[in-house]
Amino acid sequence: MEQAISRRREDYKVLCGTCPDEQCRAKLFFPAYDKSIECTSCGQRHEKSTLQNVAEVTNPSVALHNILKNILLGNVKPKKGPDNVKVLGLSNYVCKLVSPILTRYGMCKKTGKAQLLTELGQPPVFDCGKILGDRAFVIDEENLSITGYGRDKSGSLKYLSGTLDVIKDVNDGEERLVAIHADGDGHCLVHAVSRALVGRELFWHALRVNLMNHFNENLDRYKDLFKDFVDRDEWNDIIQECHPEFCPRDGEPLGLRNIHVFGLANVLRRPIILLDSIEGMQSSGDYSAVFLPGLIKPEECKSKDGSLNKPICIAWSSVGRNHYISLVGIKGDSKTDRTLEETVSFIAQKEQGKVTRSAVGDSASPMSATCNNQKRPQAAGSKCWALVVLLWTEE
Repeated sequence: MEQAISRRREDYKVLCGTCPDEQCRAKLFFPAYDKSIECTSCGQRHEKSTLQNVAEVTNPSVALHNILKNILLGNVKPKKGPDNVKVLGLSNYVCKLVSPILTRYGMCKKTGKAQLLTELGQPPVFDCGKILGDRAFVIDEENLSITGYGRDKSGSLKYLSGTLDVIKDVNDGEERLVAIHADGDGHCLVHAVSRALVGRELFWHALRVNLMNHFNENLDRYKDLFKDFVDRDEWNDIIQECHPEFCPRDGEPLGLRNIHVFGLANVLRRPIILLDSIEGMQSSGDYSAVFLPGLIKPEECKSKDGSLNKPICIAWSSVGRNHYISLVGIKGDSKTDRTLEETVSFIAQKEQGKVTRSAVGDSASPMSATCNNQKRPQAAGSKCWALVVLLWTEE
């Protein structure tokens, strides 16, 4: 495990080098794992071996400032292609690199330089619930065909076809939700959630840290809530699985699962809808649900206009149920919110007879759940847990 963590840390080192074009000679900053680098000045892509004066950036302030400057302030045209796909100058690789930085750093509006969040008068860790709780990404229709950014190509098109067809039918035959790509690198749940929020995988790291902190701060409440379904000695594993550098021990199918989806709903102070195939939702397994922020007071789950934060939607991409993806609306479609409401109703109908809904008021009173005296279902690649659908009520 230590070797795996060491290799991952090596991959996330930041290097600098000089563009080999004699007329450019720009200084470039890039992650150590990139095999080819696109020059932010001349726009050419070069193999890493052709760069000149390559060296590790040991000063974190220099690395942070230049990466944020080149990436967040860049103005690169979208580029289609399977390798290191960029949309408006940002690739999935870069999002993974920048994400740990954004967990603890922000950019000062006055100086334009990166500073620790604490130096900006903020909590030490990026607050996903406060800042992202009311955000929802909608994709430009012209970007749906971009590999690695647009429509998912991991098999969900066929696997979720029945579910998406039903959603389409109840929306007058119009496509309102589309399954989009999420990287499958062990962080797919937080990648999918981050994309559902902002369209990028920028916040996978902050989501994991927020989730881990949330479980630690509310551990007694979780133990009491799930005492009939989760052994007390399992909670240490559940929390450890949240760690950004978590690596399961050999032969143990641990990773982010339904209990973590429920935790993320509370972190983000909004519902998270988990969809599956029609067959999966009709089965006795806990493959689909509407996870509501039942541990958070309703008044803390509202956007600036006073309305409750709207749900986001994720789904399994295949029968293996080992990869999460996002379902998002299409930009310019004002009916997406209504679609999600109908999706909640659709899931509730499919789940009838499988769960008991519990009302949660201002005090977030104790909640109960039942699986109709069935044996707890075993989802592929995860441990058993009780399917909980909480009815979130506003006073």
